[in-house]
Amino acid sequence: MQKHLSAPSLPEQSQTATQLIEEVGPYQLGETIGIGSYALVRLATHKTSGTKAAVKIIPKDSPTAGIAKTVQKELTIHRGLRHRNISRFLESREESECVYFFVEYAAGGELFDKIEPDIGIDEDLAHIYFVQLLAGVNYMHSKGVSHRDLKPENILLDASGTLKISDFGLATVFKHQGKSRVLDSPCGSAPYVAPEVLQEEYHGDTVDIWSCGVILYVMLIGNTPWELPATTSEEFDRYQKSKELDFEPWDRLQKPVKKLLKGMMSINAAKRYTIRYILKDEWYNRRNDLLTNGVCNDPALLASRLLENIDTCSPVVAYSQPVQIGGGGGGGRVDDDEASELAPAKDYRYFASQPARNNERASDSSLGTRIGISWQDEVIELSQQPTQLNETTIYEVFSSERLTRFFSTSSPMAILDALESAMMDNLIPHTMHLQLQKVAISTTDQRKCFLTGEVKLASYGEDLQLVMFVKSRGDPLEWKRLFKALVVALQEMENPIDLRMNP
Repeated sequence: MQKHLSAPSLPEQSQTATQLIEEVGPYQLGETIGIGSYALVRLATHKTSGTKAAVKIIPKDSPTAGIAKTVQKELTIHRGLRHRNISRFLESREESECVYFFVEYAAGGELFDKIEPDIGIDEDLAHIYFVQLLAGVNYMHSKGVSHRDLKPENILLDASGTLKISDFGLATVFKHQGKSRVLDSPCGSAPYVAPEVLQEEYHGDTVDIWSCGVILYVMLIGNTPWELPATTSEEFDRYQKSKELDFEPWDRLQKPVKKLLKGMMSINAAKRYTIRYILKDEWYNRRNDLLTNGVCNDPALLASRLLENIDTCSPVVAYSQPVQIGGGGGGGRVDDDEASELAPAKDYRYFASQPARNNERASDSSLGTRIGISWQDEVIELSQQPTQLNETTIYEVFSSERLTRFFSTSSPMAILDALESAMMDNLIPHTMHLQLQKVAISTTDQRKCFLTGEVKLASYGEDLQLVMFVKSRGDPLEWKRLFKALVVALQEMENPIDLRMNP
């Protein structure tokens, strides 16, 4: 079953060709920030207005079976959806070698970047985002569309912190002119799919509701409830046998929200809560002073509340040793003569549904200064000056690379050597790129889902190095676990490098 829930990477030849394109129509194309199974994603800037967009580039010569039909289906579905909680489709362009999808750029990054592993966020914040998620899903279902891949990577935030559902590559029409059809294609991310998806016979609306329930659970608990909704999972088996859910971590939840989750995650799909029922639910209709008509009425306070819950200075959560893939937990080095700053790395692959915005700024000469402010100062500033909030403020506060980074007075080579040793000790497959001063990571997390990204070094002033952990594919919570585990490993070395969370 697992093989159906993953996808191949875009061939390297196609990657190289699409990376050489500099402009399309009125858009200037920037950094490559993601590579999926059949598309490469880049940042685009409108040459006249300066508006940023995420552009998905699909080579026409892709070897993926049925690619033309898949692309046309995604284009048709996404273009027909207009809702404030769905990433806006801007336009599409077709040229001789590629097809281009331009969509709204989510400046706030992924929602789950702001959730602390094994802790979650408080109920008010989870309630805001659940209400917005359900609003987007309700709209989709009213159009007869099932997303089928609701998961952390596809839940984004705009510059003011509003939730946006993205990536309609697996979406399909389950209802047309009042008639529903049964779906049978197994797809989605294993921890978030409904049990009936594994049986390859399901209804599009009920599986989305299940996924929304898992997402709400993760917001409150800080972890997925299981690896896969099957009896092979001890956690899932215990869940389906328990009526009260009076065991850890379910017993951390208040009764109203636990009742809602049990209804949305009913094993029997026929008894699962419908959206109409959820809209009348006690917890859904709870009082929330931050929410007005489905929109956060104080984005500055929202950002402050999110930051208060983030622990960046005490990395104590250990990362489970990943399941070994490929060559196991070993690493490799790319010498100076083997790599060029203009060439893509050869030993790992990027994946993205919509790009995270980290890579766009990783080469910015002022990056260190812009992301080196302490969290305490930011919380105080935001809580005291909500009226002065602007897009740049939220953009910086919600910056995901600031949540997984540290500073060091050690030399770049000493840092890279220490990172390599820590990754070897934690059995994390990686490739060292010495000239580019970065490490590529490709592994699987504790739920056996892909987790890829890289560690980049950048100068910060005269004496410091900024070390950024930039995820390209996978669960943001699991990326933070990996970051914390490596920080702990670096601190516990016999001769540790200098490491500080703030400059």
